[in-house]
Amino acid sequence: MQIKDRLFYITGAASGLGAASARLLHSKGAYVALLDINLPAVQALARELGSGRAHAAQVDVCSEKDVQDAIDECDRFWKNNNPVVGGVLNAGGVGIAGKILNQDGEPFDLDTYKTVIDINLIGTFNVSRLVAARIVRDVRKPIQKADEHTSDRGVIINTASAAALEGQAGQAAYSASKGGVLAMGLPLARDLAWYGIRVMTLAPALFSTAMTDTLPDRAKAKILQSAEFPVRFGRPDEFAHAVVAIIENEMMNGSYIRLDGATRLGKL
Repeated sequence: MQIKDRLFYITGAASGLGAASARLLHSKGAYVALLDINLPAVQALARELGSGRAHAAQVDVCSEKDVQDAIDECDRFWKNNNPVVGGVLNAGGVGIAGKILNQDGEPFDLDTYKTVIDINLIGTFNVSRLVAARIVRDVRKPIQKADEHTSDRGVIINTASAAALEGQAGQAAYSASKGGVLAMGLPLARDLAWYGIRVMTLAPALFSTAMTDTLPDRAKAKILQSAEFPVRFGRPDEFAHAVVAIIENEMMNGSYIRLDGATRLGKL
């Protein structure tokens, strides 16, 4: 799929992986819809990017109304340009650590667990389904699988984590949410194959973002001990390059890619 002149929605665009991906896609000529609960931050990024190809919207990914309103708002904002929707990068998420029982034997807060699942898993599904519907809104007829020359019509890129496969102590909520994101990739790809929409999942290990900045230095050092090469945190721009590679390569579908420097998370 070409990137230039296509519209891509990006959740979690206020910072980190989402912001880096927005910058790279925009530099390649894409229209970028910057979606985040932090409106001032995505508005600042839209001003930074400029050129009329960036628009910010405040979105709670768990809210059907918020996401649909943002999609409709982008349609109105770019009604004269009418860019073809290329897809979505679901990069928004939260990481709240805590063992199932604390040192006093008290159980992990259930509402906190639900919040992590809601934002990371249900929010990803919510945005994916609404963007998929937007992609096929004007072309309801499914593609013919026998037609080898039919190009893809869109791509959904979800963000899981190495913790989906090797969750560490205190990551029960986070690992469960990201494991769900990883697991739903193939069935979503199968659901959307008739419409020519691809679904891929990225599973990064430790990247330098606002979320990982909150980790204790001991935890960071322990994780890096298991890295082979490079022995450092990933950079957001490296994640963004993986996003571009997925968009441009039509054979990437229904699977996942680890971005981890051969890190395998162990017990902290």
